[in-house]
Amino acid sequence: MKFTPRLRHVAALAAGALVSLGSLVAFSAPAQATNNACVPAANAKFEHSFNGPAGTAGIKLVNGPLCENVKVPLTLVSYTAPSASFSLPQYVLDSSTQFFTADTPKNDKGELRLDFKVKVPTCFTQVDFVFGDDVINPLTDKSDRYNDRKVGSPAAPGSQSKPERGQPQNAWWNGNAGDYKNGVCAAKPAVEALPDCEGNVKLSLINRDASVTSVRFEITADGGFKQSQVVDKNAKFDLTIPAANAKNIKVTAGGNQLWSGSWVKPAECTKPEVGAPVTEIKSTCDSLVFTLKNPENGAESLTGTFTPDKGAAQTVTVKAGETKTVTFPAAEGLTVAVTGDFLALNGDVKWTKPENCTTNPNPGPSTSASVTPSATTSATASVPASASASETPAEATPATSSTEGGALALTGSNSSTIAGGAVLLLLVGAGLFFLARRRRVNFKA
Repeated sequence: MKFTPRLRHVAALAAGALVSLGSLVAFSAPAQATNNACVPAANAKFEHSFNGPAGTAGIKLVNGPLCENVKVPLTLVSYTAPSASFSLPQYVLDSSTQFFTADTPKNDKGELRLDFKVKVPTCFTQVDFVFGDDVINPLTDKSDRYNDRKVGSPAAPGSQSKPERGQPQNAWWNGNAGDYKNGVCAAKPAVEALPDCEGNVKLSLINRDASVTSVRFEITADGGFKQSQVVDKNAKFDLTIPAANAKNIKVTAGGNQLWSGSWVKPAECTKPEVGAPVTEIKSTCDSLVFTLKNPENGAESLTGTFTPDKGAAQTVTVKAGETKTVTFPAAEGLTVAVTGDFLALNGDVKWTKPENCTTNPNPGPSTSASVTPSATTSATASVPASASASETPAEATPATSSTEGGALALTGSNSSTIAGGAVLLLLVGAGLFFLARRRRVNFKA
């Protein structure tokens, strides 16, 4: 069938209206913002260092920070092993797990870095640095394997980390941590002691002697502590000496003393906890105010950059124990982009006019920030629990996302424009339909 020229003209008009409305919707629809200030776990990139015999490892996030509610766990774990080469079974001696999150503070070098240390057996051992917090214990012929979870592996997630200059690609090691020439690593019963920060001592009783069915360990300590424990060949048993008895500990097997000692406070017990920064945003009738507090036990220094949509950017450094404020004169449409170490603020922050303001804010051409340091003791006064009637919390669009993908919420929707366009299309369509009905339209087969 063929359309007459007049009908083709009507159809062309209708198609043009549809295209126009489509363009209108495309321009007025909210944009899906791309968050360039944070990365999801799958896109995170790292650099690592590793020393198996020393039981140490370090890893830094090179394209952070991570997006909000995203965490990347890493674990350094040491095993007791039957020999210096890979062999099974293996039993966990010590492990350390830490997490990268959106709130991980930078160190004094400005790096997002985690450092690990574990005790390594004085004899045969395996040390693994892996992504995740799932520690496999024991490692046997039938157990799971870390596979590409090992840092530096050829596939993800291990491949997300590259070695620092001069460091090994593979962050795992099998070997002999003791002095084999002096007989330290003979296949015989052994003891490894791990004191904790509360005064207890964990004893790992290890039987590497495959020539016997089992070995009986005898343990004594202060306060009349005494225990006898049988350990099968190629096996390990963990026993904890409580703090009240953790002195003059002695362990023997077959009449031979294998270990003696008392609790000693580990060095990591004195490592201070790093406090998180405290931040607040306020909109008053004449200003947009950022309050930044770095606690006494916070990072050595925290730096943030505040860039208004008009005017010069301002970079502020807040040392541990300091509180500073950054103030911008209020102006209609004022938006300040925040980046840096104050992760909770990162993103676009807009000034919102309080309801009781009777005059317009000063719309002057300059929106340069002023930085006012205040004493630590006045931090509470400068960050009141509730705003007065003339203050309204600022509207903030954080750079971090509640999803691992890191996408921002949709912004800029103009539903009235879309609705108006839809009504226009309906009117055009109705007119064309009426015109077509009024005229005789012939079809030719």
